[in-house]
Parts: sequence; C-alpha cells; structure tokens
Amino acid sequence: MSPGRIKTTVLACHFAGAFGPMGLPPFLGLILVGIAPGADESLIGWLYIVPTACLAISAPLWGRMADRWGRKPLLLRAQIGLAVSFLVAGFAGSLPMFMVALCLQGLLGGTFSASNAYLSEALPREELSQALNLTQASARLALILAPAAVGFLIDRHIDPQNVYLIVALLPLVAVLMLLPLPAKGPPKSAPAAGSESPKPFGGQVLSRGAIMAGQTGFTLAMISTFPFLVPYSMKAFGVGAGTAGWLFGLPHIVYLFVCIPLGRHLRNRDPAPWFAAGCLIVGGMLAVQALTSSLPVFAMARALLGVGMTLGYVSLNALIAQTIEDASAGRTFGWFDSGAKLATIVASVGGGMIAAMGGVGPLFFAAALCGAMTAAMVMLLLGMEPFTRSAALK
Repeated sequence: MSPGRIKTTVLACHFAGAFGPMGLPPFLGLILVGIAPGADESLIGWLYIVPTACLAISAPLWGRMADRWGRKPLLLRAQIGLAVSFLVAGFAGSLPMFMVALCLQGLLGGTFSASNAYLSEALPREELSQALNLTQASARLALILAPAAVGFLIDRHIDPQNVYLIVALLPLVAVLMLLPLPAKGPPKSAPAAGSESPKPFGGQVLSRGAIMAGQTGFTLAMISTFPFLVPYSMKAFGVGAGTAGWLFGLPHIVYLFVCIPLGRHLRNRDPAPWFAAGCLIVGGMLAVQALTSSLPVFAMARALLGVGMTLGYVSLNALIAQTIEDASAGRTFGWFDSGAKLATIVASVGGGMIAAMGGVGPLFFAAALCGAMTAAMVMLLLGMEPFTRSAALK
C-alpha cells in the first residue's frame, strides 16, 4: 500500500475518532440535566477535564505497549476503546456511570498519539513532520465541524445523551478502514558504509525535555482563554453566539489553510527559532485581544493568532519528529501527548482561577506572558547550544 493511501486512511480515521471528543463536551450541560437534573452546574467543568486527565495517565503506558506489541494493534485498540466508552456513556442511567464512561474515554482512547506512532512506522522519515501537521489539522477540523453537527442533531430533537450512541459508530467505521493497512511500514533503508544518515534541519538541537517544556508553555498560552472566548466576545462586542463561535474558530480555520504550505516552507529549516516566533506571535495577539475594543481589530488579532498557532504547531511537530526513534516511537508520542493533556488541564483550571479573580482581561495578559516567556526560553536554549556542544566535544 502506498504511503499516500496509508496517510489518508489514518487521517480520516483520526478525524472519525476525534469527532466525539471534540463535539460532545460543549453540550455536557444539557447531558447533565438529563442524567442528574439536581446536580451542581460547577460539576460541568470537572466532567470536561475527566477524559483529558485519564488520557494523560494512560498515554505513556499505551505508547510503551505499542512499541512492544505493534503500532497497528494499539491503533485499533484506541478506536475500539473510544466506541466502547461512547456506548457506555449513551446507555448510562446515572451520573456515576456517566463519569465512568468519561474515564473510559480517556483510559481506552488516545487515537492522536496512536495515529502518530503508526505513521512514524508506516511512512518514510522525511514525511513524518508533515504527517504530524495533518493529524493536527484533522483535530482542528473536528473542533470546527463536530460541535455544529452535534448541535444540529440536538436541534432535531435527538436526546443529547443519545448522540453518544450515534458517534460511537464513527470509531467502529474507522476500525473497518484500518484493518487493510499493513501491520508495519517498509523497512527503513540503512545508510551506506562510511556515511552518516541525513538529519533534517541540520540535526536535533533541543533535547526532549526542552521540547516538552516548550510544548507546555505554548499549550498554556493557547488553551487558557478557550473556555472564555465566546462569552467574552458576546459581552465585549455585543455579537450573537454564532459570530462569537466564528471568532473562536477563526485561528483553527487559518491552521487548516496554512499548515501544509508552511510545513513545506520550513521543511529544510531549523524549526526551533520558528517555534519561538510562533509563541511570540501568539503572545502578542493575545495582548492585542485584551486591549482592543474594536471588533475588526479583535477579528484580525484572532486571524494572526491563527498564523502564530500554525507556526508554533508546525515547528513543534518538526522538533518532535527529530526526537523519534523507530524502537520507541509509541512511548515518545505517548509522553508528548500526556504532557500536552496535563498542560491543557493546568491551562483550564488556572485560566478559570485567573478569570474568577481578575476577569478575562488579565487572563489574556497572563496567556500572552506565557507565550513570550516560552519564546524567550527557546531562544535562550538555542543561544546556549553552541557552548553545550563544544563542552561535549571536549
């Protein structure tokens, strides 16, 4: 099977797996009313992060098992696990059982890291970075389309909880699509005797720990304002929920259009300075959003934030691709996915605390500071790299 067909199939299946986790959380309030009418509304926030927390715990373990037992079986397992969790959620007759279903979604899911691990084995190494950009794109596409589709089903008088039973069909379809894929990719060609294997961008510069730290700072800057963007836009600019939703989705739409050409442009360049630039753009545009009272300026800042977000993710994926080794790809992707999920939880909880104490304006500035500090950290590490390398040679 050709690498292009493998990549297309895995991306389509990743979109199918991401549809439910991306589309259903915005409607947890409606689902909670049906399952436990007397429950405190503050419980919604905790239900929102339960799958993410469980995924942060399970991702490294599943990654290690993928390295040992094979990436394709663990990718199939992730899709089947999602289907099982959705079915349990759809049939849950009580709040505790529904919480069990959300835990299962995190513990048994993990299609993002499983898809990346399989692609790292099935594709030539030089195509991996671009493939990682496309798995991000499929997640962004699900983030844009899935809530609208779930809302459409609810508007057609389908019980919100029953939507779980409908979306459970998508990972099952994904399993059928994944079955014909090869268990392993073509063997990697060994370098000729006396020659060194080529390294993209001139070789790895940042360590895995530094890349993880950069990913954490970038995630904090990006995610912390997400839960507050729609209500803030409606209040600050007097727009309706539909317009506010478009403002929320604008950076993700930019990513879909820009990630492929930008990935090609950066293919033979050192990604670390570009990652710092992406963090800096994100921080700057968050500060602009906090300061402006003009809707056109706010929308332009959202679009430019999308450019920074795309630059950040594309270069971050290139940095991660540099660290991948064939024997430990599953474990590496599992740890990076786990780190991203933990950062998402910190961003959500911390963002809520800052917004509760000082309002959304200070939250925008705090997120902007995270972006600027992450950019500064990366550039500092890059400045230290020549000294570190010379010391190692001695």
